[in-house]
Amino acid sequence: MTRIDGIIILDSNGKPLISSHFALHPPSYPSLHIDSFNTARKKAMADDEELEPVIWVNTLARGGGSMSGAALCHVQREGLCFLVPVGQEVNPLFAFSFLDAFLDTLKDYLGEITESAIKDNFDIIYMLIEEMLDEGHPMTMETNMLKEIVLPPTLMRKLLNVAGVSGLQTPTTQPFTAPIPWRRPGVRHSTNEIYFDIEESLDAIIDKRGNVLSSAVWGRINCNSRLSGNPDLLLNFANPKVLDECAFHPCIRYNKWEKSRILSFIPPDGKFRLLEYQAVASTSKNQIPIGVKANLVVEPNGGRFSITLSSRLSGRPLEDIVLSIYLGKGATAASATAQGDRKPIGVRTEESVADGHVGGGTWQFDPHTQVFKWNLASLVTTERSPTLTGSFASSEAQPTPSPSFDVSFNIQHHSFSNLRVDQLKVTGDVMYKPFKGVRQLARSGKIEVRW
Repeated sequence: MTRIDGIIILDSNGKPLISSHFALHPPSYPSLHIDSFNTARKKAMADDEELEPVIWVNTLARGGGSMSGAALCHVQREGLCFLVPVGQEVNPLFAFSFLDAFLDTLKDYLGEITESAIKDNFDIIYMLIEEMLDEGHPMTMETNMLKEIVLPPTLMRKLLNVAGVSGLQTPTTQPFTAPIPWRRPGVRHSTNEIYFDIEESLDAIIDKRGNVLSSAVWGRINCNSRLSGNPDLLLNFANPKVLDECAFHPCIRYNKWEKSRILSFIPPDGKFRLLEYQAVASTSKNQIPIGVKANLVVEPNGGRFSITLSSRLSGRPLEDIVLSIYLGKGATAASATAQGDRKPIGVRTEESVADGHVGGGTWQFDPHTQVFKWNLASLVTTERSPTLTGSFASSEAQPTPSPSFDVSFNIQHHSFSNLRVDQLKVTGDVMYKPFKGVRQLARSGKIEVRW
């Protein structure tokens, strides 16, 4: 039977902060997984390798006599490690999906998932684990319903806990008896509004000639609904054919989508993720908004490199551009010169208006990680392409820098797939016309440029 054994949270040193109750296993079960994870992580760091996302752990069988095994799925956030042991027959994607939902819930409750935030809210996190994971089976996963059961941390709650007063929660509704599982009855708002955030990321591999070897666009639509009553919404897209491999929130009527490519749903109250998707393959081609020309020459005990950037996107600036270059295990020092236009924002020139401030940007080298980073605030087509020329020194006679480097950026009010919201209709037991807001954000995912 598909089930998750439990969840363990480790600090940056690999020591347990929180561990759920593994009722069906021996007391040593969580310790075996913690030790196996810390051992695998130390070995990966020593070998300068990435840690596998799923680790095999030898454990005692439930009978207690023979050896069995379990898979340990893990992710890291803000220096913390989140471990989920699962049985041999469980698909690891099931565990990662639960972890993703659990971390989203923690972020909604705590704001930032940090060690101090977890230590300050032990009781809340334990209660969330108990509600979200019932004997290994994910149960109450809706944040809105969880907040009816587990109060979020507030100043008043902290004062009551310090005073020794607890359990002062009087739910106004019975969440599990609500006619709509993801929405509590009797919702009222003074202003009726709903916001849609369309976020897309681009993964790509680019060769040294600038040709796109592979690319894919991934997206999600996050909502923030503040609508009274039980509104029944119809969301139409101008080009729904670009959506592929969709993952829907339970509120969406799947049959309606299959027939007419219209999203029909009664939304939860508050923030939630409406949809995740992959853009069809044809829309992800030729969508690389940044041009890169790079050259690397490896020499004895060092090397030289040069990089030129250009924007292929007219009308909107690329922002927060970062190039990350791994210079090899023996890299000890690096120096570089960055050049570019230095036009202040909004100053009109004879040709056009400069939409951003590029300059040469800034660079830094971390001798501990051997990673060289070049940072640019923005990049637009109307400015001269910024360039970076530099060199590095290495303790190795034959340095082995990475054969590729990573590029990241953000683009406000842009969509790689050109997905557009056409219309939002509201029906149901409501007598108002809500305010609708749509915002788009495009960012780089894993973009790899080969030398």
